[in-house]
Amino acid sequence: MTLQDQSVAGQARAGQLRKGTIGVFGMVFMVIAATAPLTAMASNMSLSLGFGVGAGSVGLLLLTGALLAVFAVGYVVLTRYVTNAGAYYAFIGFGLGRETGAAAAFVATLAYNLAAGGMIAATGYFADIAVTSYLGVDLPWYAYGAVALVITFFLGLRGVEMAQRVTSVISVAQFGIILLLGLAILVGRPGGWSLSVLSPGEMFSGNVAMTLVFCLLCFGGFEATAIYGEEAHAPRRAIRVATYLGLALLVVVFAFSTWSLAAAYGDVKSAAGEDPGSLVFRAANLYLGEWSGPLFSALVAFSFLAAAVAFHNMSTRYMFALGRARLLPVFLARVHDRHGTPYLSTYVQVAITLVMLVPFAASGADPIVNLFPAVSGITSLSLLTLMLGCCVSVAVAALRGKVTERWWETVLAPAVAGSGVLAITVIVVANYQAVTGSDSPLVALMPALPVLAALYGVLVSRRRGQALLDDVPAA
Repeated sequence: MTLQDQSVAGQARAGQLRKGTIGVFGMVFMVIAATAPLTAMASNMSLSLGFGVGAGSVGLLLLTGALLAVFAVGYVVLTRYVTNAGAYYAFIGFGLGRETGAAAAFVATLAYNLAAGGMIAATGYFADIAVTSYLGVDLPWYAYGAVALVITFFLGLRGVEMAQRVTSVISVAQFGIILLLGLAILVGRPGGWSLSVLSPGEMFSGNVAMTLVFCLLCFGGFEATAIYGEEAHAPRRAIRVATYLGLALLVVVFAFSTWSLAAAYGDVKSAAGEDPGSLVFRAANLYLGEWSGPLFSALVAFSFLAAAVAFHNMSTRYMFALGRARLLPVFLARVHDRHGTPYLSTYVQVAITLVMLVPFAASGADPIVNLFPAVSGITSLSLLTLMLGCCVSVAVAALRGKVTERWWETVLAPAVAGSGVLAITVIVVANYQAVTGSDSPLVALMPALPVLAALYGVLVSRRRGQALLDDVPAA
């Protein structure tokens, strides 16, 4: 049986998202936009090269990709039974019940809203650097952030059909500059490309825990294809193909870009350890010329803008799904008459971003130093917990006879993936300051927010009652 999340009552009170507005490649580029490959290269992987296992990060990236491919096996099984704009809400609820699904939904909604706001701030920050480098005009970061928010708002109202075009262009530009830099390094230092990056001696020497965390963070949100299932052509096939294709592309891009950086320096660990934030820019200046530095800064800003658009769309669809299930105010599920988009959720998401960013702008605080660590920490823990919930959900559904696929798809693969995700979650918690890059006590307490969001989801689902939660089947 397939749940299309379109009950008669739900249609009457909220309408439906516009169908047929996104295909496989649109889904893939929305996922790639959320992971922001160029920014991950300049942050997570540069940190791993400097303070993790160094060049062995390439090998651990491939291992992480393999783990996520195993996770995708069970995840795709769930897509055959549930289609819902609040993907984790429905997937976890399918096997573990409505209350657990509601808890997951609020955790995801919190994480995606915070990520959307964080990406807007980062867009403004790096846009300021790029404009200052090119034109010598120095405006405050929030001026550019305001422009980015307006663009995000407009694309949110128009729908994924237009948003995917914008994110596709930005994603292709990121691929192009990463490939260009890699080829320049190959020509300039061919001897640096060594297969030793795949050897156990390289992969497991140094801070393996930190590297595993940063590798997984690079892929955060790759499974978000399911969020667009209601708007897709042939949703079950589109989600399945887009999930695997998106993961494969990300593995290739991250492995190639990280290997490029490792090949660019005689001792990449020392070079990255000096200043990981400038590692990519230094390599670009060395192998492409000084003209490339400002270009990289501009592309990083656009990369963050694409991520902001992607997370904005993800968060609005969660609020839409929760409004339709009456776990949040029902007006959030209203769709635009012309565009078929959750336009009131779009307004609310923009308001949430303003509430996040205005205090930082007013206080003069640095958004990268003061805001981004908190956002990255909460998002990483939330996504890990949700992935773990999906692994448990499909296994429980199989044991209860609710799914009929082969045992290795429904039990073995989720067990292997769940064990790996759980181990990395423990590592994140144990190394939380290293993951966030902040020693602030306030940032250290931020993981309490997803816990509170989950508890609120359970309480709301109990108060609303089973009759109002017919979007997700009972366990």
